[in-house]
Amino acid sequence: MKWTPLYEVHKKLGARFTTFAGFIMPLQYTSVIEEVKAVRQRVGLFDISHMGRILVKGKEVKEKLQYLTTNNLNKLKPGKVQYNLLTNEKGGIKDDITIYMLSEEEFFICCNAANKEKVISHLSKYLRVEDLSDKLLQFALQGPKSEEILSKYYDVKDLKFYRFKTFGNTILSRTGYTGEDGFEIYIPIKEGIELFKELLKEAKPCGLGARDVLRIEAGFPLYGHEISEDITPIEANLDRFVDLNKDFLGKEEMLKKPLKRKLFGLVMIDRGIPREGYLVCKEGKEIGVISSGTFSPTLNKGIALCFVELPERKENNLVEVKVRDKFLKAELKSYPFVKR
Repeated sequence: MKWTPLYEVHKKLGARFTTFAGFIMPLQYTSVIEEVKAVRQRVGLFDISHMGRILVKGKEVKEKLQYLTTNNLNKLKPGKVQYNLLTNEKGGIKDDITIYMLSEEEFFICCNAANKEKVISHLSKYLRVEDLSDKLLQFALQGPKSEEILSKYYDVKDLKFYRFKTFGNTILSRTGYTGEDGFEIYIPIKEGIELFKELLKEAKPCGLGARDVLRIEAGFPLYGHEISEDITPIEANLDRFVDLNKDFLGKEEMLKKPLKRKLFGLVMIDRGIPREGYLVCKEGKEIGVISSGTFSPTLNKGIALCFVELPERKENNLVEVKVRDKFLKAELKSYPFVKR
């Protein structure tokens, strides 16, 4: 089990820890609800150094990376970030990643912590790969006040959504996993620890608990829940990140797979929290299953992402969530549940 270089800082802040993807990480500092509200109303600070940080480079790197991913890299230019999906031979999702174009021959990739070794192994078959995960800290400053606060340290006021700037060995991108305005910061460890401490003077520290609630409110997928090696981008409702005008690994198999269920949203009508694995029913008959669920402090009700049979996948469709022996009323809704 590993911990990030910010472990001692978290300890002094009184964090309650959990294990995640081989790391000891802060679950919460005060309460999940307080931390979620801080991000929605002002600003929160997350240590996400457990994520994978990879550099790929070479003369044919763009063409090879283009084949390995579903989105079109021709949309990128230096200074732009792109959300993308790495697929396997069957059209399932190896991982969802963000790609930073440094130059025509150099790309920086952020991947999920649980998939880092798998992603590196996969990319290494085609590309020259350098693992930078142990050389950089990664943290996220998220919320409506994030630009105001970060501008005291870096010139980011003109940085647009899904763009990035480099400051020496530091990369700042206007990206995040909360649905709020915010930034992700990749920075050498010593400088990063100092900056994290400085940002704590104005930002509330937030843990994985709040991060999960925020990403569900925003309708963002999580590997192992909404996406996996057995789930295609189409089933995961990520069609907008799939360019069918280009060739990519697993494309034909993805298109051949029968589409029976597709990801959608759900909001509780009755009191109750929908949890992963709970069945979604219509008049007592199963029509879907919940992949992620939580109580939303922003909406003050239970919400969920769920895979639902296509004929029933309709806005405002009244359904029930089976919680043990009870059927609780809910309705199907498109997401995001919370919009900034």
